[in-house]
Amino acid sequence: MFPDADYDSDAFGSSNGQYTFTHKAQGADMFRYSWNYGKNWTDWKSWEAMTYIDEDVFSGSDLFWDGQHIMVQCTL
Repeated sequence: MFPDADYDSDAFGSSNGQYTFTHKAQGADMFRYSWNYGKNWTDWKSWEAMTYIDEDVFSGSDLFWDGQHIMVQCTL
């Protein structure tokens, strides 16, 4: 994690029924993300420039806030 850069509203967007996350952690090898503030995480995946996230991930009953937010962790 990069504690000095913990919020980036420009990295997260949507297009054609999918959300996108543009990674900026150059040099990272792996990443994972959480759509419910750390309650659940995806499996670790190989780093990629952009991740596509299906919009259905934000329709679950375990979401306790308005809007769409993700947390991303990276490893070197």
